[in-house]
Amino acid sequence: MRTVFRPFWSYDLPGTEAWLADMAGKGWRLEEWSLLLRRFNFRQAEPVRLTFQLAYHSSRHSSMSPYLAAEGWSRLQQGKWSLYENDRSPSQISAYPSRKDVLRRNRIISYLFTGILVYLLLIALIPLLVLGLSFNSDAPFRIQPSPMWAVTWTAAAGALALLVLAIYSIVKLRAASKVFQLDHQDMKKPPGPQKPVGTKMARMKLGWMYAPDRLEQWLEDKEKHGWNLYKVGFGGTLFHFSKGRPRRMKYHADYQIVAGEGYFELHQEAGWTRLYSSPFSLQKWTIWSREELNSAEQLEIYSDPVHRLKQARKIAISYTLLFLPMILLYSLNVTAFIDNMRREGIIASRALNTSIMLFSIMLFGSLAARTWLYYRRLKKQ
Repeated sequence: MRTVFRPFWSYDLPGTEAWLADMAGKGWRLEEWSLLLRRFNFRQAEPVRLTFQLAYHSSRHSSMSPYLAAEGWSRLQQGKWSLYENDRSPSQISAYPSRKDVLRRNRIISYLFTGILVYLLLIALIPLLVLGLSFNSDAPFRIQPSPMWAVTWTAAAGALALLVLAIYSIVKLRAASKVFQLDHQDMKKPPGPQKPVGTKMARMKLGWMYAPDRLEQWLEDKEKHGWNLYKVGFGGTLFHFSKGRPRRMKYHADYQIVAGEGYFELHQEAGWTRLYSSPFSLQKWTIWSREELNSAEQLEIYSDPVHRLKQARKIAISYTLLFLPMILLYSLNVTAFIDNMRREGIIASRALNTSIMLFSIMLFGSLAARTWLYYRRLKKQ
């Protein structure tokens, strides 16, 4: 028997499958594996060429398709995970287990770790900013001894370990998902922009995702005046136009926390063109466009207004949950700074720190408020 410990095997499924195939080729056949202990147990056997594929199922008791069994697949199941193996040559295999649930799981975990990463970076930014301002100011700088330094350093080490884990997990999960999506790359990527002719211009719209209806109306008005949008760049904030004919265009900025497998294909088959998709897990924005060839038709990407209202509510809740911890944290710091200035007097560094915190509170508060105003406008309609 041989036991191998692989704590992050589920973050790199293609690598794990290749490793299992290599072990089988060396005469080590998988006997069982433990999800909790992250261990793989092998037994010595004759070397054999096998194809492995790991799959994740939403149900613990999902049955294997008879079609997969006819293709020579056998399965070893642990919880919601299934390990499929096949002794046929890859060229002789015409059906493989579905990756749909694996992709959904990877997106959810990546979204979670991205939120943790952003939160840790913002938390670390505050003391670093205060420390930098203190070093650059003329005010005396003093380190106050504390009997709780062991707790402080332990918390810092834990936060650093969590930061490294978040970065590693995001990189590995995205790399694995790209491998799984190779067969769908043409559908996943927006079509390349056509080379414009004539006069061109570029306009920047910062923060449009907090009021997407205003962006849609702005783009449609540009089209009516003959400015045709042909590309969206610079993180989705720079819009490139070329002077052409006036068009009746319908634009829609759609927000999806986790886009399903058929999300892009569904809208493209309905005649919508994808101009931009955000590459980030935290903000899954997609900008769609479609020309109204018939003046009588009213194009909407979601025919049910109740569904669009639910989308607007989801946007407002998502950004509120994102900004609320920062607003509360900055508010506590402002209270502490103001109390410190009352007791020890006002100096330049303290006034600057307080101003930065107040500006941050107003900025994040206004962004969250804009999303709720967007929801209110749709609700009135």
